[in-house]
Amino acid sequence: MSSSHRKKAPTSEALPCPECGKMRMIRVVETCRLDDGLTVKKLAHYKCSSCGSRFFDDDAMHRIQAERASHGSLSQSC
Repeated sequence: MSSSHRKKAPTSEALPCPECGKMRMIRVVETCRLDDGLTVKKLAHYKCSSCGSRFFDDDAMHRIQAERASHGSLSQSC
């Protein structure tokens, strides 16, 4: 397999948070309870260590969608 087929490694550097603007957005792996009540264990995503905002990349969104499908849950937010 050539290197062009490998996934890009997650960055360990802090990124700017779109909510608060601080350079505190880091990649974490933790259990997330979403607004619709769905809990996803060991979900890799970005979280601001300053304001607590969470952001999900494509991989995280695909995982969330798969969890919803397996639980028969619709994507309804509270």
